[in-house]
Amino acid sequence: MTGTHDAGTHDAGTWEILRQVVIGARDLDKTGQQLREALNLAPGFADPLLEDIGLADETLAVGPQAFLEIVAPLDETVSLARWIRKGGGEGGYALSIQVSNIEPYLERAAAADVRTVADLEAYGHRIVQLHPGDLGLLVELDEIPDADEWFWDQTEKEVSLDPRVDDILGVDVSSPDPAKTAALWAEVFGKKLDSARSLSIALGSRAVSFVPGERSMLSAVDLAASIGANTVEPGLIVGGVEFRIHPG
Repeated sequence: MTGTHDAGTHDAGTWEILRQVVIGARDLDKTGQQLREALNLAPGFADPLLEDIGLADETLAVGPQAFLEIVAPLDETVSLARWIRKGGGEGGYALSIQVSNIEPYLERAAAADVRTVADLEAYGHRIVQLHPGDLGLLVELDEIPDADEWFWDQTEKEVSLDPRVDDILGVDVSSPDPAKTAALWAEVFGKKLDSARSLSIALGSRAVSFVPGERSMLSAVDLAASIGANTVEPGLIVGGVEFRIHPG
């Protein structure tokens, strides 16, 4: 798989692409099966590095350049298990965002008092995770300078012959104070808020919108329907996240 280069919509020198949406689940097999069946997606694959930090996972390809990942704790001591208990259940846990150059984001995050929880190398690329207590969910910045490259390009993947969806259009991030959360994201990503249709920022061709909610988390995912795909009932909720299917 090779992603489509959509960096041209960004300021010269730096760009970002929302690549992967991560759901925090109690039961990996159950939630993965529900999501695959609802969207008619092929079985996914596991990230072998996550077991070392106490997580099981399944990553599902959605079209050629986006992924849905389910992560579940292997025991009750890992941070994800505490997050599920504290929040009262499963939900949208994280976003993985590809960036061309990580340093400007880290400089803006530091200036905005957004904390860093991890700074490491994985698969030959620098990865930085920003604190969910600041941004409403875990935000992972993955420095891969080539927009036509992503971690899973060489990973063997099963392909659905009749998927109901073929792209991720955007996500909703809920919080008790969406305006404050949106302003902080805009500062970190060097964006202007789009307040015409909602509080939102663009990350490549995909949008992050900020909505009211009691719990700070990723609360909804917008997906593009495949051409000729069977319809999916509105109000689909899997793993505590709403999935909204839009005509392609």
